[in-house]
Amino acid sequence: MEDHNTVGTEKNNASGALQWGQFRDKELEKAFYNAEIARNINYVSFTILIAAMVYFSFIIPEYFLITAADAFRAVFISRSVVLAAMLFLYFKVRRDTRYESLIYWFTGLEIMIAMSFIYISNQIPNPNILIQAFGVMIIILAIFLINNRWLFSIFTALFVSIGYFVFVSVSFTAIDRSDFLAAIIHIVIVIVLSSISSYSVNYYKRIQYLHTIELIKMAETDALTGIDNKAKFNQEYARLANSIADTDRNLAVIMFDIDDFKAINDRFGHLIGDQVLQELTGIVRRNLNQSDLFARWGGEEFVIILPDSQREAAMVVAWRLQQIIAEHRFETAGQVTCSFGVAAFKNGDNLDTVLHRVDERLYLAKKLGKNRVE
Repeated sequence: MEDHNTVGTEKNNASGALQWGQFRDKELEKAFYNAEIARNINYVSFTILIAAMVYFSFIIPEYFLITAADAFRAVFISRSVVLAAMLFLYFKVRRDTRYESLIYWFTGLEIMIAMSFIYISNQIPNPNILIQAFGVMIIILAIFLINNRWLFSIFTALFVSIGYFVFVSVSFTAIDRSDFLAAIIHIVIVIVLSSISSYSVNYYKRIQYLHTIELIKMAETDALTGIDNKAKFNQEYARLANSIADTDRNLAVIMFDIDDFKAINDRFGHLIGDQVLQELTGIVRRNLNQSDLFARWGGEEFVIILPDSQREAAMVVAWRLQQIIAEHRFETAGQVTCSFGVAAFKNGDNLDTVLHRVDERLYLAKKLGKNRVE
């Protein structure tokens, strides 16, 4: 029963983060949308390109349907403008890396297509209301297929439908009431079914995104202390090392561990030992910059990456941490001290060479009496 309750609670917490098919947190919604477009970039760009070609290809039957030269010219210009907008959006999607603005581009393009459809419908002599209603339904289905926010898709679908019905009421001189009613019913059904399906897709995509974030966090975070683990450290170090190799920046590494930690465990027990580790990481984290990477290397050993720092600056940080920790009175365990080793990144270094140097200096600090920086 406890497992079922836990799952239910987690599901409710995830559901509470959502409203109207999107995250309440705007930054989280932006991150999700960027990740979603990045993951489906080929599908999105291909869909835009195919839609542009299909949309413009309707100029062929319109050439035979619209006999007036001025009317056909206006239709050709209308389709050309929309085609240009779709091609522009295609290249924007391919080149842009900040996708959140695409929400407004997609919505604007959908509205443009809807207005173009209504305008072109007015240029066709003796139009059939049911055939045009079928065209509206295709546009609505296409709207819900595009990676847009649910509320925006609803708004655009309603805009298309209401605009079409207003156009029919104004432009058609003799409307068959049964055809008009059939068009309304079918379009409303398409909107309702598409809305329900789209909401489910939007909802579960975001729930899955939350679970993915949680899994990544679990894979990169030390369960006891809440700081980064060794795998995350290796990943970030490789990224930073590549970056500084290209830009001639600085990077320093501090490694430290708790002096006589085994004696603490033997005297007070492992639960108190865990509390010491948690309290210690809290102290260190409060005295580092946001850009610094702090990770648990294993057991009672920790490592810190200081981007854009030379060895001298890293030594100052290590001395400050060594003093703060030594002066702190830990609950139950009392005084706890740490030994520190410091090394800086050099040209030609890799993770192993830097860690080897910093580990040697940590060993030297232990050998020379502990509670010191080397």
